Amino acid sequence: MLFAITDIETTGSHASGNSIIEIGVVLHDGEKVIKEFSSLVDPGVRLPPYIVALTGINDDMLEGAPPFHQVADELEEIFEGAVFVAHNVNFDFSFIKAEFAAIGRNWNASRLCTMRLARKAIPGLRSYGLGNLCTELNITNDQAHRALSDAYAAMRVFELSLEKLEETEVRKMIARASGEVYLPPNLNVHEYNGLPEACGVYYLLNEKGKPVYIGKANNIKKRVRQHFTTNADGKRMQAFMKEIHHVRIELTGTELIALLLEDAEIRKNWPTYNSAQKRKSPRVNIVKYTDQLGYDRLAMQISNRPMTAYRTFFSQHAARTWLGQLVSEFAIDPRLIGLNVFDMHAPLPAPSQHNELLDTATREIFKREPSFVIRGQGRHHDELSYVVVKNGLLQGFVYYPVAENAPEFDILSLKTIQPSETNMAIVSNINPQFKGYIDIAPLVNEDKVNP
Repeated sequence: MLFAITDIETTGSHASGNSIIEIGVVLHDGEKVIKEFSSLVDPGVRLPPYIVALTGINDDMLEGAPPFHQVADELEEIFEGAVFVAHNVNFDFSFIKAEFAAIGRNWNASRLCTMRLARKAIPGLRSYGLGNLCTELNITNDQAHRALSDAYAAMRVFELSLEKLEETEVRKMIARASGEVYLPPNLNVHEYNGLPEACGVYYLLNEKGKPVYIGKANNIKKRVRQHFTTNADGKRMQAFMKEIHHVRIELTGTELIALLLEDAEIRKNWPTYNSAQKRKSPRVNIVKYTDQLGYDRLAMQISNRPMTAYRTFFSQHAARTWLGQLVSEFAIDPRLIGLNVFDMHAPLPAPSQHNELLDTATREIFKREPSFVIRGQGRHHDELSYVVVKNGLLQGFVYYPVAENAPEFDILSLKTIQPSETNMAIVSNINPQFKGYIDIAPLVNEDKVNP
């Protein structure tokens, strides 16, 4: 088996919008070097200063160097029939594939990552970057960040790893069908392989265990892999891949709970690579307080932060409409609930009379809002899930054993979820086609679940 151990230097950190400026390849047969290739490559643009500082390559050195299309035939001949090997292989692979594509050639190859190879062969190191491996393994690399020198350093990592691994393990890592080649370099393959093909929420975590992305899926393992096989050339994706060290999951049993939990967890953690739910839409909160004269009052407060509220709406119009119902149906004095009136000098009712009327009116309006339970499958075969909605407001969800056909929901037993425009829309448009959905039933013993 042939191995084309490759390193490149580039004008930037991602293949989309950047180019190769140097390439080095060491062709290895598993025992010894049989050929090497090295060339500067003219990218057709001036080099950024930080690339000059990093590599030592400058514009004068590139003057007269061949553009990629002039070295493509020789490279294609070297790569033919060989496994493409590099340290953080997807980076180098994405650039070379993009350069071939730019000249109308569809190049592909089986891949092997020396970073992942070293993780498996030499566990327990603090870092598996090429520089640290050279230090830990006493590998000489006199011209770090020059392509051929780095390729030879990667070759030594490759050789030392082969000494410690069975051939079957290496072949398994090479297999194109294996998901390992697509994984982020810092994510343990055993952690990925242990992901369930089930419904739930997944958390992609950085080195410190903080979520950088939170998502939901009906098949967690399949969805996580899709993150690493889509648009791998972009700058954002390259940065994303480097940050991921671990995956944590929470099974939900149903797609509905996965959607609700995903929304709640994104709003709680604000992961770097989530965007839609991170936009803080302002909420209109109806707050209740008692003034110095003893009147119970209602007022509107607009905030994009969660807060204790008597009632929450997602537009001022909806909030004013609700307050208007109190005025039109129950004769609540509009001045005491934050609404403007023409006659500001009319006498106010007595505080006790107003307070009793307001309490009766709000209780009556709350009772008109629907209260129900959405029943679904549990996280395993002997439990069911319940999403609880009272008086039109999402309360949360809970799991109970299958044997308890009509559980009494206590607010303390629920995993509570703050209402948001997103999760209220999800509940309002419950789709029977959601994975794990069973039915909707009335909420039993509503008085135990306080809104």
